[in-house]
Amino acid sequence: MDKAAAEQALDTAESVSAKVLGQGRWHPGALLALGALEAAIVLTGGLGQVGLLLMPGSLLPLLAFIIYTATRPVVSRHQRVRYPILGGVVALVVSVAGPLGQVKFAGNPAWWVPAAVLSVIPFALAAWFEVRGRR
Repeated sequence: MDKAAAEQALDTAESVSAKVLGQGRWHPGALLALGALEAAIVLTGGLGQVGLLLMPGSLLPLLAFIIYTATRPVVSRHQRVRYPILGGVVALVVSVAGPLGQVKFAGNPAWWVPAAVLSVIPFALAAWFEVRGRR
């Protein structure tokens, strides 16, 4: 490979890298938005009178997170390992906080606010992994 071909290959790789990074800039923000939606659903279901809708509704952001990740042909490093773990943590928090909270702590902010915060943490970690992976 001569010098001109090597420079052309580097230029091509740089333009592809810029395109891929540009297309993925929205991803951390979307993860944070899903986390905020999860927290809002947990708080609304726990503090409001719609407790029966809590479990199915709280799974919607988690399902969006899992389906999006599973359908990507190319994902960030370690994403296929970390995201199922983080999704499992969200599912665990919601599956414990929802039924137990509805039975023992219905309408009690001391239970539902920490549950909402705990449900956001995995989404925030996923966003942080995305941002950190771009450096």
